[in-house]
Amino acid sequence: MRRASIWAEDARGIIGSGTDMVWRVPADSKFFKEQTMGCPIIMGRSSFQALGRPLPGRTNIVLSRNPDFQPEGVTVAHSLAEAFQLAEEAAAEQGAETIWVTGGGDVYASTMDMVDELVVTSIDLEVPRERGLVSAPSINPELWQLVPELSDPGWRELSGDARWRVSVYQRVIPRV
Repeated sequence: MRRASIWAEDARGIIGSGTDMVWRVPADSKFFKEQTMGCPIIMGRSSFQALGRPLPGRTNIVLSRNPDFQPEGVTVAHSLAEAFQLAEEAAAEQGAETIWVTGGGDVYASTMDMVDELVVTSIDLEVPRERGLVSAPSINPELWQLVPELSDPGWRELSGDARWRVSVYQRVIPRV
């Protein structure tokens, strides 16, 4: 079973404000939906609350330390190990080949050792500096290798606020 993280970042590695997207690139949103549809997704509570609802067509697994947090339409996990176990069970039930980590920043950083692949959209803009911005984790080239045949060689067409391109990285040393 493949485990992958998927995110979009600006030129400085900013992924959002912590409560909202800071750009509008409809073609990348469509790409995200196509990649994750029919698969279990794992996200943090803040990311879920920023969305305001479960993403349809996917098993939504939300991480929260709060035992009273039980929103409708999602499965709550209280640890990363539990989240991946629930996701693996859901993937097996649904016949999904991939479990997706979909945010936010802390969840991406905490799962870097737990995923096999990174699907990163670069957004051709720079978000103005402000407090509360969330950054993507750094991608260590000793641990992650760009896969040129799965990555865009250049920018895709302008969509909404910016051009965009997708880079796919695979783990150099398999996770244990």
